[in-house]
Amino acid sequence: MINLNMLKNPIWTRSDNLRDPSVYKTEEGYHLFYSRYSNKDWSKPENWSIAHVFTTDFITFENDRDISPKGYASPGDVIFWGGRYILPYQSYPQRPTMLCFSQSTDLYNWSKPEFFLEEAAELPWNLEHRVIDPTFVINGDTLHCYFVGSDYKSYTDKTNLVGHAVTKDPDLRKWEIITVDKPLIGVGEDAPDGAENVAVFRSEDKWIMIYSEGLKNQHLAYAISDDLYDWDFKGRIHIPLQKWFYTRYGAPYIWRDDDKFFMILMGEDIQNKTTFGLLHSKDGINWSILDEFD
Repeated sequence: MINLNMLKNPIWTRSDNLRDPSVYKTEEGYHLFYSRYSNKDWSKPENWSIAHVFTTDFITFENDRDISPKGYASPGDVIFWGGRYILPYQSYPQRPTMLCFSQSTDLYNWSKPEFFLEEAAELPWNLEHRVIDPTFVINGDTLHCYFVGSDYKSYTDKTNLVGHAVTKDPDLRKWEIITVDKPLIGVGEDAPDGAENVAVFRSEDKWIMIYSEGLKNQHLAYAISDDLYDWDFKGRIHIPLQKWFYTRYGAPYIWRDDDKFFMILMGEDIQNKTTFGLLHSKDGINWSILDEFD
């Protein structure tokens, strides 16, 4: 169990920019997957990779290393599907940007990337033919994938839009796209440039989705569903501002630990440095944030 009294935000910072966290909890501790962004040049594939680090307490982090080739980013939820662990992520930043996954039997050693759901690049609302930010959710014998496409032509700003697909295929080859004609999440009053980075989890008798709303003025919003298909969008989640995410924050990941939900969050400060912080909640909707380092 995480000892909140021992922690302050940001919980982890490195010389590299830390982005897009994802946590997989085991009896031994916590596997943290993230996008490592180096050298402050967004356009070069060699500055991006999927990395993995292990921690038992979110104070000490061990064996930090890349687990993908260069040119990949945005790890999603690790799932156990078809008898092995699967980690979804994306190629980045070279076009075409596509979804992929790696497989593992031990959470440490991962296979080379395998691409999936390529057909999402051709959706009529995905005018950039760009597919990013995969999120996996298992419900019974169905695997749900929430993903992001982009439209830079129909709106004033570059805009990201969230789609939804499902499969029962253990090899992740055959998908049904639910959002063929329009995205699940588009633009809104509080997000004129759309949404990205979806996190979905179960709380009592409902599913909760928390996601990054907006791109330029990014913040968190949430929705509730009974079945993972139809969502009731509730609006912004209000979080007290801290220095480590003074510019913007997003890319949430949520997991349950005993009687609490925990959210690890990416924040960007006024120097455009990105680090990770931690929040906690009893119900998954109302969130408390750790105190900040002085």
